[in-house]
Amino acid sequence: MSEDEAERAFEAIRFAKTGGEPHCVWCDCEVAYRINRTVTNRKTGESKTRRLFKCKKCLKQFSVTSGTGFHARKLSFKKIMLGALLYVNGELGKAALQLRRDLRCNPKSAWHLGHTLRHVMTAYTTSEIVEGDFEMDSTEIGGSVRKANEKADRARQPRRNMDKVTKLSVMRERRPGGRVVPFLGGESELAAVIRQHVDIEARPFVDEHHAWNALFAIFPEVRQIKHKERYSDLRGTSTNLAESYFSRLKQMYNGVYRAWSRRYSHVYNGEGCWREHHRRQPNGDKMVNALAGVLHHPPTPMRGYYQRTRRKAA
Repeated sequence: MSEDEAERAFEAIRFAKTGGEPHCVWCDCEVAYRINRTVTNRKTGESKTRRLFKCKKCLKQFSVTSGTGFHARKLSFKKIMLGALLYVNGELGKAALQLRRDLRCNPKSAWHLGHTLRHVMTAYTTSEIVEGDFEMDSTEIGGSVRKANEKADRARQPRRNMDKVTKLSVMRERRPGGRVVPFLGGESELAAVIRQHVDIEARPFVDEHHAWNALFAIFPEVRQIKHKERYSDLRGTSTNLAESYFSRLKQMYNGVYRAWSRRYSHVYNGEGCWREHHRRQPNGDKMVNALAGVLHHPPTPMRGYYQRTRRKAA
């Protein structure tokens, strides 16, 4: 696939509602003209032609990535498409250094592309409302302590450095193709804002953590399992679906990324939820789904990250 074909594929995804024909991204006018503008690189002196559009109504110019998650992109369309395909192809994620070797690009560009996809995945998974029967659970990520050299010193070591531990939660519907919604925080934080994420007529399945006691005053029915006694009873009460997601998330953490910053734990949790929800789809459909999500999403907080103009996350 050439660069021109890749750009036209982006146009078909961005302007899908008009059959691939461009419409203004600023005033939503359906009449836009195709124009070409020659751009010269100030460092190398190399000239290239950019395909732009001009609105008939507001007379503003825009490109296929203007106002999207790929706004102010640096990578070519061809590398972005290939990077998205390689990214969704990884069952447990795709490390930035591995993506950099596959794309033959700067490590910062590969890291930025991965985080752009993660931010959009997280935005779409957290915008969904959980309905019906669903499971809730929390886990802790990070904070591993390196064992001391001397055996006598190991007994006094803590199992975890709690200053580096991040608590992550998940809500997962109990139906085929059910939604998986991430949450940054533990049981207490999730129980305090549960009304914002779950339909009031839904039925939660939880473990014996004391924070879930507040759910009995919110939902008409709550199913609770005591893990100290059993993992599942004969009536189907369990949190095994949520636990299976955390199993994959920890495999992602330990096996692919090795570690991630606490600052971005939420987007990695969102990536895991997106992968869990789409894991039975073909790779081609997942790639189009990921690209369509970014091309229909406003610029992410990662825009201008390495130009020291990164905006504070809301």
